[in-house]
Amino acid sequence: MANIRLNILPISETNFSFKVFRKLKKEDDTREEKIYMYHLPILEDIKERMPFLVSFEPKEGFEEYVVYANYAIGLTKRFLLKQVFDILTENGCSLSFEVKRRFAEEQIDFTLHEFQQGKQIISLSPYYLEEQKKFGFIIDFRFSKNKNLPFNKEIQVLSLSLDKQGRSNKNYYSDKFKLINSFLDKVYNEIHLINQNDGITIHLQRDLMETPVFRLNKKEYIFSNKSTANSQFQGIRNYGPFQKIDKEVIFAFIFQERFKSFANELFLSLIGKSNPGTFPGFEQMFSVNINTNNVKKIAIEGFSSADLNKIVESVKLLQESEPDKKVIGIYIEDYDIDIEYVNASKYYYYLKYHFIKNNLALQVVNYRKLGEHNSLKWSTSNVALAMFAKMGGIPWIVKPSNNNCLILGVGSSHKRDEETGTIIKYFAYTVCLDSSGLYKTLEVLADETTEENYLEKLKNNLVKILNDRRMDSYKTCVLHLPFKIKQKEISAISEATQKINNIDFVAIKVNLDNKYFGYSFHNTLVPYESSFVKLSRSEYLVWFEGLLYGKEIVDKRLSNPVHIQFLNLDRSKGFDERKYLQDVLNLSGANWRGFNAKSIPISIYYSQIIAKYTEEFEMIDGYEETSISNDKPWFL
Repeated sequence: MANIRLNILPISETNFSFKVFRKLKKEDDTREEKIYMYHLPILEDIKERMPFLVSFEPKEGFEEYVVYANYAIGLTKRFLLKQVFDILTENGCSLSFEVKRRFAEEQIDFTLHEFQQGKQIISLSPYYLEEQKKFGFIIDFRFSKNKNLPFNKEIQVLSLSLDKQGRSNKNYYSDKFKLINSFLDKVYNEIHLINQNDGITIHLQRDLMETPVFRLNKKEYIFSNKSTANSQFQGIRNYGPFQKIDKEVIFAFIFQERFKSFANELFLSLIGKSNPGTFPGFEQMFSVNINTNNVKKIAIEGFSSADLNKIVESVKLLQESEPDKKVIGIYIEDYDIDIEYVNASKYYYYLKYHFIKNNLALQVVNYRKLGEHNSLKWSTSNVALAMFAKMGGIPWIVKPSNNNCLILGVGSSHKRDEETGTIIKYFAYTVCLDSSGLYKTLEVLADETTEENYLEKLKNNLVKILNDRRMDSYKTCVLHLPFKIKQKEISAISEATQKINNIDFVAIKVNLDNKYFGYSFHNTLVPYESSFVKLSRSEYLVWFEGLLYGKEIVDKRLSNPVHIQFLNLDRSKGFDERKYLQDVLNLSGANWRGFNAKSIPISIYYSQIIAKYTEEFEMIDGYEETSISNDKPWFL
């Protein structure tokens, strides 16, 4: 069995000890700086514990105490971080450094290189790998952008997202590995001896920690007549979509007169005339006819609310006049999206919301992005795919690992007061799917102004959805929760599931932006797609993207591995984690936003997109949260 090198520098010793000062915690004790609370053994029996206040320095009323590494994992991690920081402070360091708090934990940030745009940073954070029962330090790279500068391509190059030519960085793994080794060349000798007090020596190893790697099955896609393939594009091209649209379609092109030429290019590309090698045409791919007879033009006269409402009304009247057909709007806009987190203009979001409210489909096509040389050629297939799904077609599904399994991707989008930072509006929703990736519906779970009412509504509406007759056929419900969801929300969801008796529940937390990384022993350093490693009894690291067997080349920047944690640990003995990991992996192939789109499970990815939409919709006068509930994937 092959191994993967995790981004962890291990501690050589496994059962080391260190000295602290402690006293029993009392109810009236006040919080003091550099005083921590941990449950420690009272006497020799380590199972009998009490809460103690702990100091690393002598303090009045505290007694000296020897702590073994396995007594309190959090305390041992804190000790290791303190030792490294003290060594660097006392002896100096060839790089500037500081202790930073990231999320709930502290880490030491080293500035490896500094640029006008920001800093390339290597961080060390103490870690305990439960699966190997070893302590160490997670070592990771990130780029910290200067706040006063806009996001641009130079920053993407410095953060390793793009290569020096501004293309997708196919050497992302090896570049990251080189920076980490460059850091170790400079600093390792300054930190490798963590402790030499009281005759106890603790060594930090230079080589990354190795751990066994396992494999999930490759994603398999199902198309028309249950035909299967490993490629989404070739599967549709060869077999046709899983489910066709049952009505004729009217395409309403919405654009300003200056985009008439581009609109014509887009039309020719959609019918397969311009670039048949990359997109043979809507009819050939999706069995949807598009020609001059079913294409309408709706002119944009201006961008006031009245002008935009006029567009919505025109498409609405078109649909009402042709009730036996499906109408989709194609909005061509000119907007600079080459900046971070900006996808479209406020005019698009206005149109989008009012189209959703009137149960109409809308596709945006950005002229600045697709008007560039060859952009339309490579993007038409993705535009057509999203349009097909928005009109009710099902391009493909994935072969599930768990049958009769409902998946709820729970997301939230809370609104804060800009001045105080306090939450003034709590909003949560769920994307309902099944384990084949088939989109069911989007339901609002709660929309409240106080946390108490929000949690109660969240709980009650989740119970209501699960009791719906549409859910009767499911034997299992898997909750996919994003990393940022709070413990109070998880508790409310847990209470809701306990009120449902006829279905088994599994709760999984999926963290896309995590501190873990890993390198294979292949010359690209990239692990194979579908690889996973076990971090603890409930935690796994999964590579949704990676090398393909028989095609061990990298032609684009591959994403980081995904951290997955099972939250309900009181599982039955026959529980098979692999089946649920497989379904999370499979759902990364069910993304209908594009062929080979972002390799993220749609239960989480769609929730991210919806959160962005709701933030923008909040700015629209008269916005009603419940209007986004829809059985069509309008957010594609």
